[in-house]
Amino acid sequence: MYPYIISAKENRFLLVINSEKNPLKSYIVTITVNNHKIVKYSCECKGYAIRGSCKHIDIAKNRVKTKI
Repeated sequence: MYPYIISAKENRFLLVINSEKNPLKSYIVTITVNNHKIVKYSCECKGYAIRGSCKHIDIAKNRVKTKI
């Protein structure tokens, strides 16, 4: 589950993260940064829709932190 950055404009990152269980599925994670801090994030997976957090966001946050 390596996150691929597909867009990094101004203060917004879009990342694609492949599904762990289904190799044909991937999720888009959006992360907004302000003053070198992550201020907003979302994922299009069911886990995020239900719980408001998911493992895809955790992975994406770690990737974005190396870029800011």
